[in-house]
Amino acid sequence: MNKFKKIFSGLTIAYGQYQKGDRGTNGKLKGKAFIVRKNVTDKLWEDHLAGNPPALGIIPIREDNSCCWGCIDIDVYNLKHHSLIQTIRKLKLPLIVCRSKSGGAHVFLFTKEFIPASLMQSTLKKISKTLGYEGCEIFPKQTEILVERGDTGNFLNLPYFNGMEGLRYAFNDNGSAASLEEFYKLYDLLACGRQEVEKIEVEEKKIEEAFPLGPPCLNQLAKEGFGEGARNNALFNVAVYYKQAKPDSWQDDLVKANQQYMNPPLSNGEVQQLIKSVSRKGYDKYRCKDAPINAVCQSRLCRTKRFGVGFGEEQMPMLGNLTKYTSTPPQWFLDVSETRIELKTEQLYSSPLFALACLDQANLVVPVPKPKDWKELFLKPLMQNLQEIEPLKSLDPTNELTALLQDWTTNRQSARTMDDIFNKLPYTDDKREFTYFRMEDFYNFCKRNHWDMDKVKTGNLLKRLEDIFVEEDRVRVKNQQPRLIKIKAMKKIEASISKTKYQAEDF
Repeated sequence: MNKFKKIFSGLTIAYGQYQKGDRGTNGKLKGKAFIVRKNVTDKLWEDHLAGNPPALGIIPIREDNSCCWGCIDIDVYNLKHHSLIQTIRKLKLPLIVCRSKSGGAHVFLFTKEFIPASLMQSTLKKISKTLGYEGCEIFPKQTEILVERGDTGNFLNLPYFNGMEGLRYAFNDNGSAASLEEFYKLYDLLACGRQEVEKIEVEEKKIEEAFPLGPPCLNQLAKEGFGEGARNNALFNVAVYYKQAKPDSWQDDLVKANQQYMNPPLSNGEVQQLIKSVSRKGYDKYRCKDAPINAVCQSRLCRTKRFGVGFGEEQMPMLGNLTKYTSTPPQWFLDVSETRIELKTEQLYSSPLFALACLDQANLVVPVPKPKDWKELFLKPLMQNLQEIEPLKSLDPTNELTALLQDWTTNRQSARTMDDIFNKLPYTDDKREFTYFRMEDFYNFCKRNHWDMDKVKTGNLLKRLEDIFVEEDRVRVKNQQPRLIKIKAMKKIEASISKTKYQAEDF
Protein backbone atom coordinates (compact mmCIF):
# COMPACT_ATOMS: atom_id res chain seq x y z
CA MET A 1 0.00 0.00 0.00
CA ASN A 2 2.82 2.44 0.86
CA LYS A 3 4.39 2.17 -2.59
CA PHE A 4 1.03 2.65 -4.31
CA LYS A 5 0.42 5.70 -2.12
CA LYS A 6 3.84 7.15 -3.00
CA ILE A 7 3.39 6.58 -6.74
CA PHE A 8 0.03 8.40 -6.80
CA SER A 9 0.92 11.18 -4.35
CA GLY A 10 -1.08 14.34 -4.88
CA LEU A 11 -3.12 16.92 -2.99
CA THR A 12 -3.55 15.75 0.61
CA ILE A 13 -6.28 18.13 1.84
CA ALA A 14 -9.03 16.73 -0.42
CA TYR A 15 -9.88 13.67 -2.48
CA GLY A 16 -12.42 12.59 -5.05
CA GLN A 17 -15.20 10.06 -5.06
CA TYR A 18 -17.55 8.89 -7.78
CA GLN A 19 -21.16 7.85 -7.23
CA LYS A 20 -21.87 5.31 -9.94
CA GLY A 21 -24.96 5.55 -12.12
CA ASP A 22 -26.22 3.72 -15.20
CA ARG A 23 -24.14 3.00 -18.29
CA GLY A 24 -24.93 5.21 -21.27
CA THR A 25 -25.53 4.05 -24.84
CA ASN A 26 -21.92 4.91 -25.72
CA GLY A 27 -20.60 2.62 -22.97
CA LYS A 28 -19.61 5.41 -20.58
CA LEU A 29 -20.66 5.06 -16.95
CA LYS A 30 -22.82 7.92 -15.79
CA GLY A 31 -22.68 9.17 -12.24
CA LYS A 32 -21.85 12.06 -9.95
CA ALA A 33 -18.29 13.11 -9.19
CA PHE A 34 -17.63 15.08 -6.03
CA ILE A 35 -14.67 16.17 -3.93
CA VAL A 36 -14.47 15.62 -0.18
CA ARG A 37 -12.54 18.29 1.71
CA LYS A 38 -10.81 15.97 4.16
CA ASN A 39 -7.27 14.67 4.50
CA VAL A 40 -6.34 11.60 2.45
CA THR A 41 -5.88 8.91 5.10
CA ASP A 42 -4.14 5.55 4.94
CA LYS A 43 -7.52 3.84 5.35
CA LEU A 44 -8.74 5.38 2.08
CA TRP A 45 -5.74 3.89 0.26
CA GLU A 46 -6.28 0.49 1.93
CA ASP A 47 -10.02 0.48 1.16
CA HIS A 48 -9.33 1.33 -2.48
CA LEU A 49 -6.95 -1.57 -3.04
CA ALA A 50 -9.27 -3.88 -1.07
CA GLY A 51 -12.26 -2.90 -3.21
CA ASN A 52 -14.27 -1.27 -0.43
CA PRO A 53 -16.37 1.40 -2.19
CA PRO A 54 -16.28 4.15 -3.08
CA ALA A 55 -13.09 4.08 -5.11
CA LEU A 56 -10.44 6.69 -4.38
CA GLY A 57 -9.79 9.63 -6.67
CA ILE A 58 -6.61 11.66 -6.22
CA ILE A 59 -5.98 15.23 -7.37
CA PRO A 60 -2.50 15.12 -8.94
CA ILE A 61 -1.61 18.80 -8.50
CA ARG A 62 -0.41 19.78 -5.02
CA GLU A 63 -0.76 23.09 -3.19
CA ASP A 64 2.63 24.22 -4.52
CA ASN A 65 1.44 23.47 -8.09
CA SER A 66 3.74 20.48 -8.53
CA CYS A 67 2.95 16.85 -9.30
CA CYS A 68 4.65 13.46 -9.71
CA TRP A 69 2.23 11.89 -12.18
CA GLY A 70 0.01 12.84 -15.04
CA CYS A 71 -2.48 11.06 -17.27
CA ILE A 72 -4.01 11.16 -20.74
CA ASP A 73 -7.64 10.06 -20.39
CA ILE A 74 -8.64 8.38 -23.66
CA ASP A 75 -12.41 8.09 -23.67
CA VAL A 76 -12.64 5.67 -26.59
CA TYR A 77 -14.53 2.48 -25.91
CA ASN A 78 -13.62 -0.95 -27.23
CA LEU A 79 -10.12 0.52 -27.49
CA LYS A 80 -7.36 -1.82 -28.67
CA HIS A 81 -5.05 -1.38 -25.71
CA HIS A 82 -2.29 -3.64 -27.05
CA SER A 83 -2.10 -1.66 -30.29
CA LEU A 84 -1.81 1.57 -28.26
CA ILE A 85 1.01 0.08 -26.16
CA GLN A 86 2.88 -1.01 -29.31
CA THR A 87 2.67 2.54 -30.68
CA ILE A 88 3.95 3.94 -27.38
CA ARG A 89 6.91 1.54 -27.28
CA LYS A 90 7.72 2.22 -30.92
CA LEU A 91 7.94 5.93 -30.06
CA LYS A 92 10.07 5.05 -26.99
CA LEU A 93 7.76 6.95 -24.63
CA PRO A 94 7.97 6.17 -20.87
CA LEU A 95 4.24 5.62 -20.43
CA ILE A 96 2.12 3.01 -18.64
CA VAL A 97 -1.33 2.17 -20.00
CA CYS A 98 -4.16 1.25 -17.61
CA ARG A 99 -7.73 0.27 -18.38
CA SER A 100 -10.24 2.90 -17.26
CA LYS A 101 -13.47 1.96 -15.50
CA SER A 102 -15.42 2.33 -18.75
CA GLY A 103 -13.04 0.40 -20.99
CA GLY A 104 -10.98 3.30 -22.31
CA ALA A 105 -7.38 4.00 -21.35
CA HIS A 106 -5.57 6.01 -18.72
CA VAL A 107 -2.08 6.60 -20.06
CA PHE A 108 0.23 7.57 -17.19
CA LEU A 109 3.53 9.42 -17.07
CA PHE A 110 5.25 9.03 -13.68
CA THR A 111 8.16 10.99 -12.24
CA LYS A 112 10.51 10.09 -9.39
CA GLU A 113 10.42 13.67 -8.14
CA PHE A 114 7.83 16.44 -8.04
CA ILE A 115 7.92 18.60 -11.16
CA PRO A 116 5.88 21.69 -12.16
CA ALA A 117 2.34 20.77 -13.16
CA SER A 118 2.78 23.03 -16.19
CA LEU A 119 5.65 20.84 -17.45
CA MET A 120 3.67 17.64 -16.93
CA GLN A 121 0.60 19.04 -18.67
CA SER A 122 2.43 20.49 -21.69
CA THR A 123 4.39 17.24 -22.17
CA LEU A 124 1.24 15.10 -22.11
CA LYS A 125 -0.55 17.42 -24.53
CA LYS A 126 2.25 16.97 -27.07
CA ILE A 127 2.22 13.21 -26.54
CA SER A 128 -1.57 12.94 -26.91
CA LYS A 129 -1.41 14.77 -30.23
CA THR A 130 1.33 12.43 -31.47
CA LEU A 131 -0.68 9.38 -30.41
CA GLY A 132 -3.66 10.69 -32.38
CA TYR A 133 -5.78 11.66 -29.37
CA GLU A 134 -5.58 15.44 -29.42
CA GLY A 135 -8.36 16.97 -27.33
CA CYS A 136 -8.44 14.18 -24.74
CA GLU A 137 -8.57 15.19 -21.10
CA ILE A 138 -5.16 15.72 -19.52
CA PHE A 139 -4.42 15.38 -15.79
CA PRO A 140 -3.42 17.50 -14.01
CA LYS A 141 -6.11 19.67 -15.54
CA GLN A 142 -4.67 22.77 -13.90
CA THR A 143 -1.19 24.27 -13.87
CA GLU A 144 -2.19 26.35 -10.85
CA ILE A 145 -4.92 25.92 -8.25
CA LEU A 146 -6.47 28.75 -6.25
CA VAL A 147 -6.26 27.07 -2.83
CA GLU A 148 -6.79 30.33 -0.95
CA ARG A 149 -10.22 30.63 -2.64
CA GLY A 150 -11.29 27.07 -1.79
CA ASP A 151 -10.14 25.58 -5.10
CA THR A 152 -8.77 22.03 -5.23
CA GLY A 153 -8.44 21.07 -8.89
CA ASN A 154 -9.84 17.89 -10.51
CA PHE A 155 -9.33 14.30 -9.47
CA LEU A 156 -8.77 11.09 -11.41
CA ASN A 157 -10.07 7.69 -10.30
CA LEU A 158 -7.05 5.52 -9.53
CA PRO A 159 -6.38 2.07 -11.00
CA TYR A 160 -6.37 -1.20 -9.07
CA PHE A 161 -9.65 -0.66 -7.23
CA ASN A 162 -10.14 -4.12 -5.70
CA GLY A 163 -6.70 -5.12 -6.97
CA MET A 164 -6.76 -7.67 -9.80
CA GLU A 165 -10.40 -8.54 -9.06
CA GLY A 166 -11.43 -5.24 -10.58
CA LEU A 167 -10.96 -4.16 -14.19
CA ARG A 168 -8.78 -1.08 -13.66
CA TYR A 169 -5.40 -2.70 -14.12
CA ALA A 170 -2.24 -1.80 -16.03
CA PHE A 171 -1.10 -3.70 -19.11
CA ASN A 172 2.18 -5.44 -19.66
CA ASP A 173 3.87 -4.77 -22.99
CA ASN A 174 2.41 -8.00 -24.40
CA GLY A 175 -1.12 -6.79 -23.67
CA SER A 176 -1.74 -9.02 -20.65
CA ALA A 177 -3.16 -7.67 -17.40
CA ALA A 178 -0.41 -6.65 -14.98
CA SER A 179 -0.63 -7.62 -11.33
CA LEU A 180 0.05 -4.92 -8.75
CA GLU A 181 3.62 -6.21 -8.34
CA GLU A 182 4.11 -6.16 -12.11
CA PHE A 183 2.77 -2.60 -12.16
CA TYR A 184 5.40 -1.65 -9.56
CA LYS A 185 8.11 -3.13 -11.82
CA LEU A 186 6.79 -1.12 -14.77
CA TYR A 187 6.90 2.00 -12.61
CA ASP A 188 10.48 1.33 -11.48
CA LEU A 189 11.49 0.86 -15.12
CA LEU A 190 9.68 3.85 -16.65
CA ALA A 191 9.42 6.57 -13.96
CA CYS A 192 11.40 9.64 -15.05
CA GLY A 193 13.38 12.44 -13.53
CA ARG A 194 12.63 16.06 -14.42
CA GLN A 195 15.44 16.28 -16.95
CA GLU A 196 14.18 13.14 -18.68
CA VAL A 197 10.70 14.67 -18.97
CA GLU A 198 12.17 17.86 -20.42
CA LYS A 199 14.04 15.77 -23.02
CA ILE A 200 10.94 13.90 -24.22
CA GLU A 201 10.62 14.71 -27.89
CA VAL A 202 7.73 13.75 -30.09
CA GLU A 203 7.51 14.19 -33.81
CA GLU A 204 5.00 16.81 -34.83
CA LYS A 205 2.84 15.05 -37.39
CA LYS A 206 1.39 17.19 -40.13
CA ILE A 207 -2.18 16.03 -40.24
CA GLU A 208 -3.92 16.26 -43.58
CA GLU A 209 -7.56 16.84 -42.77
CA ALA A 210 -10.36 15.95 -45.14
CA PHE A 211 -12.37 18.78 -43.58
CA PRO A 212 -9.85 21.50 -42.55
CA LEU A 213 -10.75 23.31 -39.29
CA GLY A 214 -13.90 21.18 -39.16
CA PRO A 215 -15.34 18.84 -36.52
CA PRO A 216 -12.81 16.18 -35.37
CA CYS A 217 -15.52 13.52 -35.73
CA LEU A 218 -15.85 14.11 -39.50
CA ASN A 219 -12.09 13.98 -40.01
CA GLN A 220 -11.84 10.75 -38.04
CA LEU A 221 -14.71 9.12 -39.92
CA ALA A 222 -13.19 10.22 -43.23
CA LYS A 223 -10.15 8.07 -42.34
CA GLU A 224 -12.05 5.12 -40.83
CA GLY A 225 -15.09 5.08 -43.09
CA PHE A 226 -18.57 6.44 -42.47
CA GLY A 227 -20.39 3.10 -42.56
CA GLU A 228 -23.39 2.21 -44.68
CA GLY A 229 -26.07 2.36 -41.97
CA ALA A 230 -25.71 6.06 -41.12
CA ARG A 231 -24.64 7.62 -44.40
CA ASN A 232 -27.52 10.09 -44.51
CA ASN A 233 -26.74 11.50 -41.05
CA ALA A 234 -23.03 11.59 -41.86
CA LEU A 235 -23.51 13.46 -45.13
CA PHE A 236 -25.89 15.89 -43.42
CA ASN A 237 -23.07 16.90 -41.05
CA VAL A 238 -20.67 17.15 -43.98
CA ALA A 239 -23.18 19.50 -45.64
CA VAL A 240 -23.29 21.71 -42.53
CA TYR A 241 -19.49 21.87 -42.58
CA TYR A 242 -19.28 22.86 -46.26
CA LYS A 243 -22.04 25.45 -45.85
CA GLN A 244 -19.85 27.18 -43.22
CA ALA A 245 -16.42 26.59 -44.79
CA LYS A 246 -17.30 27.09 -48.47
CA PRO A 247 -20.58 29.01 -48.64
CA ASP A 248 -20.21 29.78 -52.38
CA SER A 249 -19.62 26.20 -53.54
CA TRP A 250 -20.92 24.03 -50.71
CA GLN A 251 -23.55 22.20 -52.78
CA ASP A 252 -21.02 21.10 -55.43
CA ASP A 253 -18.50 20.14 -52.74
CA LEU A 254 -21.16 18.02 -51.03
CA VAL A 255 -21.87 16.09 -54.23
CA LYS A 256 -18.12 15.34 -54.56
CA ALA A 257 -17.86 14.33 -50.87
CA ASN A 258 -20.73 11.87 -51.34
CA GLN A 259 -18.80 10.12 -54.11
CA GLN A 260 -15.48 10.26 -52.25
CA TYR A 261 -16.40 9.27 -48.69
CA MET A 262 -19.71 7.37 -48.75
CA ASN A 263 -19.52 3.67 -49.59
CA PRO A 264 -21.75 3.14 -51.44
CA PRO A 265 -22.66 6.77 -52.30
CA LEU A 266 -26.20 8.03 -51.67
CA SER A 267 -28.41 8.48 -54.73
CA ASN A 268 -28.59 11.89 -56.42
CA GLY A 269 -32.19 12.26 -55.24
CA GLU A 270 -31.17 11.70 -51.61
CA VAL A 271 -28.33 14.22 -51.90
CA GLN A 272 -30.62 16.86 -53.43
CA GLN A 273 -33.20 16.35 -50.68
CA LEU A 274 -30.44 16.72 -48.09
CA ILE A 275 -29.23 19.95 -49.75
CA LYS A 276 -32.79 21.27 -49.61
CA SER A 277 -32.98 20.49 -45.87
CA VAL A 278 -29.65 22.12 -44.99
CA SER A 279 -30.56 25.21 -47.07
CA ARG A 280 -33.45 25.96 -44.70
CA LYS A 281 -32.63 28.56 -42.08
CA GLY A 282 -32.29 27.04 -38.62
CA TYR A 283 -31.79 23.49 -39.92
CA ASP A 284 -28.09 23.91 -40.71
CA LYS A 285 -26.89 22.66 -37.30
CA TYR A 286 -24.62 19.70 -36.62
CA ARG A 287 -26.41 16.56 -35.43
CA CYS A 288 -23.82 15.53 -32.86
CA LYS A 289 -26.10 13.11 -30.98
CA ASP A 290 -26.91 10.94 -34.00
CA ALA A 291 -24.92 7.97 -35.35
CA PRO A 292 -22.23 7.78 -36.59
CA ILE A 293 -21.13 11.11 -35.09
CA ASN A 294 -22.00 10.32 -31.45
CA ALA A 295 -19.55 7.39 -31.31
CA VAL A 296 -16.53 9.55 -32.17
CA CYS A 297 -17.64 12.96 -30.88
CA GLN A 298 -14.91 15.13 -29.32
CA SER A 299 -17.08 18.03 -28.22
CA ARG A 300 -14.37 19.91 -26.29
CA LEU A 301 -11.99 19.95 -29.24
CA CYS A 302 -14.81 20.62 -31.72
CA ARG A 303 -15.71 23.87 -29.99
CA THR A 304 -12.23 25.20 -30.65
CA LYS A 305 -12.48 24.59 -34.42
CA ARG A 306 -13.47 27.45 -36.68
CA PHE A 307 -16.02 25.31 -38.52
CA GLY A 308 -16.91 23.06 -35.61
CA VAL A 309 -19.57 24.17 -33.17
CA GLY A 310 -17.75 27.50 -32.94
CA PHE A 311 -19.07 30.78 -34.21
CA GLY A 312 -17.65 31.98 -37.50
CA GLU A 313 -14.18 33.43 -37.17
CA GLU A 314 -14.42 33.60 -33.38
CA GLN A 315 -13.41 30.32 -31.81
CA MET A 316 -14.16 29.36 -28.24
CA PRO A 317 -11.00 28.45 -26.29
CA MET A 318 -10.73 24.99 -24.77
CA LEU A 319 -12.95 24.76 -21.67
CA GLY A 320 -11.86 22.31 -18.98
CA ASN A 321 -13.95 20.50 -16.40
CA LEU A 322 -16.23 22.57 -14.21
CA THR A 323 -15.83 22.46 -10.42
CA LYS A 324 -18.48 23.68 -7.98
CA TYR A 325 -17.70 24.66 -4.39
CA THR A 326 -21.10 24.02 -2.76
CA SER A 327 -21.09 26.96 -0.37
CA THR A 328 -23.92 29.50 -0.12
CA PRO A 329 -23.65 31.17 -2.56
CA PRO A 330 -21.64 28.62 -4.57
CA GLN A 331 -18.26 29.23 -6.17
CA TRP A 332 -17.41 27.83 -9.59
CA PHE A 333 -13.95 27.17 -11.03
CA LEU A 334 -13.21 26.52 -14.69
CA ASP A 335 -10.08 26.14 -16.82
CA VAL A 336 -10.30 28.41 -19.85
CA SER A 337 -7.43 27.61 -22.18
CA GLU A 338 -4.63 27.27 -19.60
CA THR A 339 -5.94 29.74 -17.00
CA ARG A 340 -8.00 28.85 -13.92
CA ILE A 341 -10.84 31.34 -13.39
CA GLU A 342 -13.39 31.78 -10.60
CA LEU A 343 -17.03 32.40 -11.50
CA LYS A 344 -20.25 33.40 -9.83
CA THR A 345 -23.41 31.56 -10.84
CA GLU A 346 -24.67 34.47 -12.93
CA GLN A 347 -21.32 34.64 -14.77
CA LEU A 348 -21.54 30.96 -15.62
CA TYR A 349 -25.16 31.18 -16.74
CA SER A 350 -24.78 34.26 -18.96
CA SER A 351 -22.42 34.17 -21.95
CA PRO A 352 -21.79 37.98 -21.91
CA LEU A 353 -20.87 37.88 -18.20
CA PHE A 354 -18.71 34.79 -18.83
CA ALA A 355 -16.87 36.68 -21.57
CA LEU A 356 -16.23 39.58 -19.18
CA ALA A 357 -14.89 37.19 -16.52
CA CYS A 358 -12.49 35.68 -19.09
CA LEU A 359 -11.30 39.16 -20.03
CA ASP A 360 -10.82 40.20 -16.37
CA GLN A 361 -9.09 37.06 -15.10
CA ALA A 362 -7.43 35.45 -18.13
CA ASN A 363 -6.91 38.37 -20.55
CA LEU A 364 -8.86 36.36 -23.12
CA VAL A 365 -11.36 37.75 -25.61
CA VAL A 366 -13.92 35.00 -26.16
CA PRO A 367 -17.02 34.92 -28.38
CA VAL A 368 -20.46 35.63 -26.96
CA PRO A 369 -22.81 32.89 -28.22
CA LYS A 370 -26.55 33.35 -28.29
CA PRO A 371 -28.16 32.31 -24.98
CA LYS A 372 -29.63 29.12 -26.46
CA ASP A 373 -26.31 28.09 -28.05
CA TRP A 374 -24.40 28.87 -24.86
CA LYS A 375 -26.68 26.64 -22.79
CA GLU A 376 -26.93 23.76 -25.26
CA LEU A 377 -23.40 23.64 -26.67
CA PHE A 378 -21.32 24.73 -23.68
CA LEU A 379 -23.10 24.92 -20.32
CA LYS A 380 -24.95 21.60 -20.46
CA PRO A 381 -21.86 19.60 -21.51
CA LEU A 382 -19.87 21.27 -18.72
CA MET A 383 -22.54 20.30 -16.18
CA GLN A 384 -22.39 16.65 -17.28
CA ASN A 385 -18.83 16.38 -15.96
CA LEU A 386 -19.34 18.61 -12.93
CA GLN A 387 -17.20 17.93 -9.86
CA GLU A 388 -18.56 19.21 -6.55
CA ILE A 389 -16.48 20.20 -3.51
CA GLU A 390 -17.96 20.00 -0.04
CA PRO A 391 -17.69 23.37 1.78
CA LEU A 392 -16.09 23.77 5.19
CA LYS A 393 -18.71 23.13 7.88
CA SER A 394 -17.75 26.39 9.60
CA LEU A 395 -18.75 28.26 6.42
CA ASP A 396 -22.25 26.78 6.29
CA PRO A 397 -24.65 29.78 6.68
CA THR A 398 -26.57 28.06 9.48
CA ASN A 399 -23.40 27.50 11.48
CA GLU A 400 -22.16 31.01 10.72
CA LEU A 401 -25.43 32.60 11.88
CA THR A 402 -25.48 30.48 15.04
CA ALA A 403 -21.93 31.60 15.84
CA LEU A 404 -22.92 35.24 15.29
CA LEU A 405 -25.90 34.80 17.63
CA GLN A 406 -23.60 33.26 20.24
CA ASP A 407 -21.23 36.20 19.96
CA TRP A 408 -24.03 38.81 19.92
CA THR A 409 -25.90 37.53 22.96
CA THR A 410 -23.13 36.21 25.25
CA ASN A 411 -19.76 37.73 24.40
CA ARG A 412 -20.80 41.36 24.06
CA GLN A 413 -22.28 43.94 26.36
CA SER A 414 -25.84 42.93 27.31
CA ALA A 415 -28.84 45.00 28.39
CA ARG A 416 -29.40 45.23 32.15
CA THR A 417 -33.13 45.71 31.68
CA MET A 418 -35.59 45.27 28.85
CA ASP A 419 -35.55 49.06 28.39
CA ASP A 420 -31.92 48.88 27.23
CA ILE A 421 -33.05 47.14 24.05
CA PHE A 422 -33.48 50.66 22.66
CA ASN A 423 -29.71 51.06 23.18
CA LYS A 424 -29.26 48.38 20.51
CA LEU A 425 -28.40 45.65 23.00
CA PRO A 426 -29.77 42.11 23.49
CA TYR A 427 -31.57 41.41 26.79
CA THR A 428 -31.49 38.05 28.61
CA ASP A 429 -34.02 37.49 31.44
CA ASP A 430 -32.93 36.88 35.04
CA LYS A 431 -33.50 33.11 34.80
CA ARG A 432 -31.34 33.03 31.64
CA GLU A 433 -34.07 31.18 29.77
CA PHE A 434 -34.71 33.59 26.90
CA THR A 435 -32.96 36.42 25.07
CA TYR A 436 -34.74 39.29 23.29
CA PHE A 437 -33.46 41.71 20.64
CA ARG A 438 -34.52 43.77 17.67
CA MET A 439 -33.83 42.21 14.30
CA GLU A 440 -32.30 45.38 12.85
CA ASP A 441 -29.77 45.61 15.72
CA PHE A 442 -28.66 42.00 15.28
CA TYR A 443 -28.52 42.37 11.51
CA ASN A 444 -26.29 45.46 11.78
CA PHE A 445 -23.98 43.46 14.06
CA CYS A 446 -23.86 40.71 11.42
CA LYS A 447 -22.99 43.21 8.69
CA ARG A 448 -20.13 44.57 10.78
CA ASN A 449 -18.82 41.00 10.90
CA HIS A 450 -18.78 40.57 7.10
CA TRP A 451 -22.14 38.78 6.79
CA ASP A 452 -23.21 38.87 3.12
CA MET A 453 -26.84 37.73 3.28
CA ASP A 454 -29.57 40.40 3.10
CA LYS A 455 -31.93 41.12 6.00
CA VAL A 456 -34.91 39.13 4.65
CA LYS A 457 -32.84 35.99 4.01
CA THR A 458 -31.12 36.39 7.37
CA GLY A 459 -34.51 36.55 9.13
CA ASN A 460 -35.77 33.48 7.25
CA LEU A 461 -32.62 31.56 8.16
CA LEU A 462 -32.97 32.64 11.80
CA LYS A 463 -36.51 31.24 11.91
CA ARG A 464 -35.18 27.88 10.70
CA LEU A 465 -32.90 27.54 13.74
CA GLU A 466 -35.41 25.26 15.47
CA ASP A 467 -33.26 24.59 18.54
CA ILE A 468 -32.75 28.31 19.14
CA PHE A 469 -35.57 30.43 17.65
CA VAL A 470 -38.78 30.74 19.70
CA GLU A 471 -40.91 33.48 18.17
CA GLU A 472 -41.20 37.08 16.99
CA ASP A 473 -43.74 39.20 18.88
CA ARG A 474 -44.57 42.73 19.95
CA VAL A 475 -43.46 43.47 23.52
CA ARG A 476 -44.36 46.59 25.55
CA VAL A 477 -41.19 48.50 26.41
CA LYS A 478 -41.20 52.18 27.56
CA ASN A 479 -44.74 52.69 26.34
CA GLN A 480 -43.80 51.32 22.94
CA GLN A 481 -44.42 47.93 21.32
CA PRO A 482 -41.38 47.05 19.22
CA ARG A 483 -41.19 43.72 17.42
CA LEU A 484 -38.63 41.59 19.24
CA ILE A 485 -36.97 38.30 18.36
CA LYS A 486 -37.16 35.77 21.19
CA ILE A 487 -34.60 32.96 21.29
CA LYS A 488 -33.50 30.41 23.85
CA ALA A 489 -30.67 31.89 25.91
CA MET A 490 -27.31 30.67 24.69
CA LYS A 491 -24.54 29.68 27.06
CA LYS A 492 -21.33 31.63 27.11
CA ILE A 493 -18.40 29.58 25.87
CA GLU A 494 -15.46 30.09 28.20
CA ALA A 495 -12.02 30.04 26.69
CA SER A 496 -10.07 26.95 27.71
CA ILE A 497 -6.73 27.49 29.41
CA SER A 498 -3.81 25.26 28.58
CA LYS A 499 -2.66 23.14 31.53
CA THR A 500 0.82 22.73 30.08
CA LYS A 501 3.45 23.86 32.56
CA TYR A 502 6.28 25.91 31.19
CA GLN A 503 9.65 26.18 32.87
CA ALA A 504 10.53 29.72 33.89
CA GLU A 505 13.76 30.98 32.44
CA ASP A 506 15.98 33.76 33.66
CA PHE A 507 16.68 36.54 31.20
